[in-house]
Amino acid sequence: MDTFLELLKLGIVGLIAGLFSAYIATREHRNKKWWELRVVAYQSVIEALLDLTHYYNRKYKAEMENRELSKEYEAELDKFWDESYHKIRKASDSGVFLFSNEVNQALKEFVDLKNIDHHTYFEYLDSNLSVAEKCLKTVVSSANKDLRVKDTWL
Repeated sequence: MDTFLELLKLGIVGLIAGLFSAYIATREHRNKKWWELRVVAYQSVIEALLDLTHYYNRKYKAEMENRELSKEYEAELDKFWDESYHKIRKASDSGVFLFSNEVNQALKEFVDLKNIDHHTYFEYLDSNLSVAEKCLKTVVSSANKDLRVKDTWL
């Protein structure tokens, strides 16, 4: 009977140790996957904002210097805008689960800027460039905070 109790104790200890290690492993895996998903989302938004600031910067400089851009370059810039703006719009709609509140607010502000009426094309470019740069700065600083790997005991 003593041998049976000792084997039962060892079995229970082994079961508890196995369950504990399985819990830790699945929690770590889940956290890693969530972190990777957030990295991809932040990376996509940052790239799109960089493309948009490039677009607005080039258009703004051309307007300041009162010069025409070539048709090929104009088409290339328009492609930047077409691809990037829609990524930002989608991120602002679906990013509630992935981004911090500051990033969500900055993205909403950027997307809502389209509804503002500007008197001149120059004002439109200036306003959009400054909001895009502000949004980019907010996203980058939040990404640095949100994606920092935290050392935990377990």
